[in-house]
Amino acid sequence: MRKIEKEVKKLLDDNYVSRPPVPVDRIAESLGAIISFEPFEGKDDLSGILYRDGKNKIIGINSAHTQTRQRFSIAHEIGHLTLHNKELFVDKVVRVNFRDNKSSLAADREEIEANTFAAELLMPKSFINAEIDRLLKKQQSFDKDDLIDHLSRAFHVSPQAMEYRLINLGILISN
Repeated sequence: MRKIEKEVKKLLDDNYVSRPPVPVDRIAESLGAIISFEPFEGKDDLSGILYRDGKNKIIGINSAHTQTRQRFSIAHEIGHLTLHNKELFVDKVVRVNFRDNKSSLAADREEIEANTFAAELLMPKSFINAEIDRLLKKQQSFDKDDLIDHLSRAFHVSPQAMEYRLINLGILISN
C-alpha cells in the first residue's frame, strides 16, 4: 500500500493541495478526466463509472447520491485511473470501471486498491494528524463522536468514512 500513498502524495503535491478538503474534481481534471454528473438508473446500484478510450477519460458520477458519496466515487475512479491503466480493457480499446454496491465490499484486488486510494486521497494521514493537532491546541480532549464529526466536516466526507479511516490508521479502536 506504500505505492498508493506515494501516488496520492504525488497527486497532492502536483496539485498544490496541503490541507482539507481535497479538491477531487480539480485533481481528476488535472489528469485529463472530464467529470459528468447524471442520475443513474437504479440510483443506489451504481455510484460511478470510469470510461477510457485512448485520450478520452470520463468519470461518470451518480448525481442522485450525497455530495460526500460523490466525492468518494470521484476519488475511487481517480484510483482506477492512476493505478490500473494497463489492464482490464473491454473491447480492446475501451476500459470501463463500475463502482457499485459490490465494489464497496472490496471483493477483488482492484476494488480494494481503488477504495484504499480514495480513502488516502480524501483523508491523507498527514492531513488528519495535522487537524487533530490543531484540535488539541484548542482543547485538551474531545470525545470520539466530536472528533469524527469535526474531521468529517473538515474533510467533506461522511462520518462513516472518517470513522473507518481513523480505525484503519489506528487512531481509533473499533468497538
